[in-house]
Amino acid sequence: MSQKKMRPGGLLSFILWLMLILIVLASNARGEDRALLIGVGRYAHFADRLSGVSLDLNMMAEVAQLMGFKSHEIKILEHERATTAGVYETVENWLIKGSGPDDRVLFYFSGHGSQIPDENNDEDDQFDEVLLLHDVTRTKKSGQQTLTGILLDDHFNDMLARMQSRNILVIMDACHSGSATRSMRLTSRSFQVSEAKVKYFYYSPALEAAGGKGSFDMMEQEPLLTDGSRYVAIAACRDDEKTVATAQGSIFTLGIRQVVRSAAMTGADITAEELQLGATRFIRDQIRSDAAVFHPQIAGNMQLRKRPLQLVSQTGGNGFVREKLDNLVHKSRTAVWIRPNKACFEPGDVLELSVWTPEPGYLNIIHITAEDQATVLFPNRYQPDNAVGRGKLIIPTSRMEFEIVTDDPLGPSLIVAFLTRRPMNSYRSGFKTLSDVLAHLSPNSTRSLMMHQKQDGLAAGRLVFNIREEGQCK
Repeated sequence: MSQKKMRPGGLLSFILWLMLILIVLASNARGEDRALLIGVGRYAHFADRLSGVSLDLNMMAEVAQLMGFKSHEIKILEHERATTAGVYETVENWLIKGSGPDDRVLFYFSGHGSQIPDENNDEDDQFDEVLLLHDVTRTKKSGQQTLTGILLDDHFNDMLARMQSRNILVIMDACHSGSATRSMRLTSRSFQVSEAKVKYFYYSPALEAAGGKGSFDMMEQEPLLTDGSRYVAIAACRDDEKTVATAQGSIFTLGIRQVVRSAAMTGADITAEELQLGATRFIRDQIRSDAAVFHPQIAGNMQLRKRPLQLVSQTGGNGFVREKLDNLVHKSRTAVWIRPNKACFEPGDVLELSVWTPEPGYLNIIHITAEDQATVLFPNRYQPDNAVGRGKLIIPTSRMEFEIVTDDPLGPSLIVAFLTRRPMNSYRSGFKTLSDVLAHLSPNSTRSLMMHQKQDGLAAGRLVFNIREEGQCK
């Protein structure tokens, strides 16, 4: 039998076709790491609003980047963009179709939770848990008040089941139980608020009377020792507790950010379990009242719970806050002149700053350590008014009855000075206790600086100095 030979051109075409098939198969098996961050603080049909949700999304974008997600791998749906159609379409095309088995998936939600009557009789308390999206509205079904424009727990579980990823992290900052009260008194060490907004939405007297006690279905499942579940989920609170939003951000999300940032700054790695425990400690440290304390919960695959999150190390002065503030300085319209009293500092040395402002305005001076911790040096408790004129200013001034003393951590420190034309006071909006002379920079302050940059520019300056070991400044 004669054998037909393949022509050289035909062989080349066959090889190219085979390579194309292999590339398509490889791309189907491997997509990209994907993070979807959803925040709803404004609603189309209700006047009810949650403060600080935009700050939550900013903080979680930082967390995602510290976890190694690149900017193009992070998608944010905020307020009007977080409609039912928008969320369902984005989950389908961004998370389910966009990631493969070996890719990481991060899903985050900040907003109101609530409950609706159970339609498929799979809930012991006869209520399904839901997350409220921007177009949520009241309606009636089978004679009962219910909601549309929501993300139902049953639907979300189905979405999770259809994701190819074997490494899914879900973080929910919402109340999923009806046992929470409408509002609460927050007695806090750091948050300058008297009232905190509970993140649970009441819409039905019958629902309020029943006080459903269920969790999102995924939180009720027992942790598995095998790959039977491919996710780990961290929720802000227990069923009988309430998570809260403040103007400086939701306390649970602030805790998540603090734990991840602290680990990245020291070059350490943390697991999902350590993240949950760290957030719990943060909440306990920030709230004085036992009645207001809530406890984040964790569920899902036991192996994923104990797997390191693989944080991007931020040691050696490469922190997220430093980079953001440094970028603002570089984009400033006018220079603020700033000089220290010494060329070299050791722990225990007194720091004095000479600042020259080119025009009248509102001055904020911020110190960022080598571990990316930001403290507001000016204004402060002794001089809370930060309106200044044109000219030279010495910090601390003669009116300030304290000294600024350098301390650990060793390494490169950054001091930035911002002069705004409109009032802005980082001390008043920062995190502090009643006894603190200085305040820690809050996400709200960072956001305000960025808004001033967009609106009318900033006058700014920067200073970098190293804090060295004792005896090395000779």
